[in-house]
Amino acid sequence: MPENQSSPTSGLHPLAYAAPLLCALALACSLAGLDALWVNALMLLTLLSTLFVIFRLQQKNQRLVKATQDIASSYDTDHTVNLAEFEAPHWPQLQSALNQWHQDTINSRFYMQALDACQGNIMVADEHYDIVYRNESLYKMFKSNEQVLQKSLTRLSVDKLVGSNMDIFHQHPEHQRKLMDKLTTPYCTRFVIEGLSFRLTATPLFKDDQRIGTVVEWLDMTEQVAKTHKEHMLAAENTRLKQALDCVSACTMVADNDNRIIYTNDALQTMFEDAEEDVRTGLPNFNAKQLVGEHIDVFHKNPSHQHNVIAALKTTHRAEFAVGSRVFKFTANPIQDGEDNRIGTVVEWEDRTAEVMIEKELHQLLGAANQGDLSQRLSLEGKAGFFLSLSKDLNQLLTVSDNILSDVVKLFDALAQGDLSRQLEGSYSGQFNKLQQDANTTVDRLTEVLSEISDAANTVTSSAEEITQGNIDLSQRTEEQAASLEETAASMEQMTATVKQSENNALIANNLAIEANQKAEQGGNVVKQAVVAMDAITESSKRIADIITVIDEIAFQTNLLALNAAVEAARAGEQGRGFAVVAGEVRNLAQRSAGAAKEIKELIRDSVNKVTDGTQLVNQSGETLKDIMLSVSKVAEMIAHISIAAEEQSSGIFEVNKSISQMDQMTQQNAALVEEIAAAGDTMTEQARQMKRKLSFFNTGNAEVAFETQSKQKSKIKHMAIQVSNEDWQEF
Repeated sequence: MPENQSSPTSGLHPLAYAAPLLCALALACSLAGLDALWVNALMLLTLLSTLFVIFRLQQKNQRLVKATQDIASSYDTDHTVNLAEFEAPHWPQLQSALNQWHQDTINSRFYMQALDACQGNIMVADEHYDIVYRNESLYKMFKSNEQVLQKSLTRLSVDKLVGSNMDIFHQHPEHQRKLMDKLTTPYCTRFVIEGLSFRLTATPLFKDDQRIGTVVEWLDMTEQVAKTHKEHMLAAENTRLKQALDCVSACTMVADNDNRIIYTNDALQTMFEDAEEDVRTGLPNFNAKQLVGEHIDVFHKNPSHQHNVIAALKTTHRAEFAVGSRVFKFTANPIQDGEDNRIGTVVEWEDRTAEVMIEKELHQLLGAANQGDLSQRLSLEGKAGFFLSLSKDLNQLLTVSDNILSDVVKLFDALAQGDLSRQLEGSYSGQFNKLQQDANTTVDRLTEVLSEISDAANTVTSSAEEITQGNIDLSQRTEEQAASLEETAASMEQMTATVKQSENNALIANNLAIEANQKAEQGGNVVKQAVVAMDAITESSKRIADIITVIDEIAFQTNLLALNAAVEAARAGEQGRGFAVVAGEVRNLAQRSAGAAKEIKELIRDSVNKVTDGTQLVNQSGETLKDIMLSVSKVAEMIAHISIAAEEQSSGIFEVNKSISQMDQMTQQNAALVEEIAAAGDTMTEQARQMKRKLSFFNTGNAEVAFETQSKQKSKIKHMAIQVSNEDWQEF
């Protein structure tokens, strides 16, 4: 190849060979996560190298190639590649630009490292307000508050902050852009997002009077704002408390933890200034106008003891002490911070001098009042305000009470003397007026009541006398009735004895009739038994007669047999002689038996006839006894009725006698009661006279009533009625 000719690549600038390497390096840096500025620089170099290669490979631009080889100084030219125009600086200018860019890159890297190390929260945006940088401090701040910020900034993503537009922080981006575009100097503002307070400082960046970006510094003011707000609130509260303490009437003092007085309110200052002379008699170094800054021991005679008490103070401590003629009461409370650390002491003072003095006066006054002395009064000298008003009111109360009590005493003194004409005079109010009206009304009512009682006493006296006279008459009639009842009782007693005797006789007759009836019944039974026995005898006689008949027949047959035996013995001759003798004896016996049987039969017949007659007589006796028994039974029944009637009559007469006896006893009791009533009437009459005499003690204006004494005649009749127990007595 000739020297003046070269291959398409032989005349290329060394940068052309570096284009692929630069492209690969840029891609590797991008993948490695290096800073975007370096990646952009490498990509720019790659683009420039590529352009040079393109320009050199175009055969139609040999002039450009030649010019490039012969270039001795930089020049600019415009080229169009695929409808895109590029301003391609020639190498000397590019070399200078690259050197400048390299230096700027070094400076930028230095600045970026400085910003990363900075504690401020820095964010950088380009001229289009696209965020191209944020430091680590800003990232941490936004990351810790990301969830809270996203409630209002919904498009915010802290991890994707670089590459985002600043419009994500604005609700009205157009308005904010107009403000940002007009910035020429740093601009500070504060805003609150979801309770988070931020201070934002935006500084515009210029190069050659051209806006190239904006640096924004974020400052999280949330804690500072809260602290400041709390401090302002605390300061306002302290101011209010101080003003309130200055205005309150309570005398208040505040000491620090070293017991140095750091505050006194106006009331305390006024109190100690008024009491300064009295306090100095006990505390010579006391100065009321220089309390603030003084040690609290200025009030103590024994500072060490009081210092120990205050140092050990955990809760409210109250005490009272006297200095000179003054008496002070104080209440000390420890002051603690939010962590319960002791930071001071608040003391509330009270001058109780006037109160103690009036307490003593009241004690003396009330003691005298309790003893009934209402003449003492409270002194008004040296008193003012409440105590002066209290003293005046108490004095007025005592005056009114003394007046009303004096009037009441006079009224009761008059009442004790029997004078009912006195009234409570004067003008009173409230309960005193009610007491006055009630007392006067009581006197009026008492006067009326006493007058009515006097009239009633006269009436009672007259009535008692009439009752007494009536009781005398009643007593006499009762005594006469008692005498009549006594005679009646005696007659009834005799009648009772006669009826009782008749009752006894009837009872005896009844018993005899019963006994006769029983005897008649026994006789009837005997007759019945005799009739039965006679019937049995008759039956036995009949049977004996039958037996005798049989015996007679047997004797007859035996006689026949003896005859036959004798005939047979005669026929037998000498052999039958002995048998004939026997037969003869048998015949004799048979004859004798027949004779005896005949006699017995006659006797039996005669006995049967007599028994029959006796049976008839016995039957007649039985019928007669039956009639007697019926008669005796009727007599016994009648006698029994008579006995019962006599018993009932005796019982009735006994009850009548008992009733008469009880009537007699009751009459005697009535007579005694009448006597007692008469005596009671006399007593009532005498009591009425005594009442009248006592009522005459009171001056009611009514005349006294004269009484006449009448004595009741008592009965002298002795009652001799039978004393009968009335335990079983029942009223009709």
